[in-house]
Amino acid sequence: MFSYLIDYDLKLSLPRPEIDGPLLFEQIETSRDSLAAYLPWVATTLTADDEINFLNTTLKLFGARTALHLTIYQADAPVGMISLNTIDTLVRHKADIGYWLTIPERGKGIMHKSIEALADIAFHDYDLNKLTINAAVTNRASNAVAEKAGFHLDGTLRQDDQRADGTFLDVNTYSLLRSEWA
Repeated sequence: MFSYLIDYDLKLSLPRPEIDGPLLFEQIETSRDSLAAYLPWVATTLTADDEINFLNTTLKLFGARTALHLTIYQADAPVGMISLNTIDTLVRHKADIGYWLTIPERGKGIMHKSIEALADIAFHDYDLNKLTINAAVTNRASNAVAEKAGFHLDGTLRQDDQRADGTFLDVNTYSLLRSEWA
C-alpha cells in the first residue's frame, strides 16, 4: 500500500476499498449532516458498498493519473480523505484539492498537515505548477484551512457550487503556486 507518512501517527494512503470503505462510511455517517452541508456526494453515499464502489473508482483514476484520492489515517484509523481532482499534467499543470474530515478529528491540525503533504506530492511527484482549493464562503473551517496552508485568495465566484438540496453557494477560490511552495 502506498503511504505518505506525515508524522508519527498521521499518514496519507491509497485507499483499500474492501477494508477502508466500511470504516470511511462509518465516519461519513457520524458526520453526515456537517458534510452534507457542503459536499453533494454525501447524499448519494448511503451504504458501505457505495463507499467501496467510490474507492474502487478512485484507484482507476489514480492508474490513469487523472486524480489522486488518499485516505487520511490518524493513529491507523481512517478519519477522512484528501484528493487531487482533475489532475492536468499535460497543459495547465494544475489540480484542484478536495477534502473532508470526520467531526471528532477537526480542529487538531490534521487537515492542515494533510494539505501540506498533498502539496508536496503534487509539486514533486506530479510536477504540477498550481493547486486550487474551492471553499464555500460560509464554510469558515475550510476557508481557514486553505489560508493556514498558505493558499492565496484569488476571489469569490458567485453561486458557483450547488448543494444537494438545490441551493447555490458562493465559493472562495484559493491557489498555491509551486514558486510559493518553499
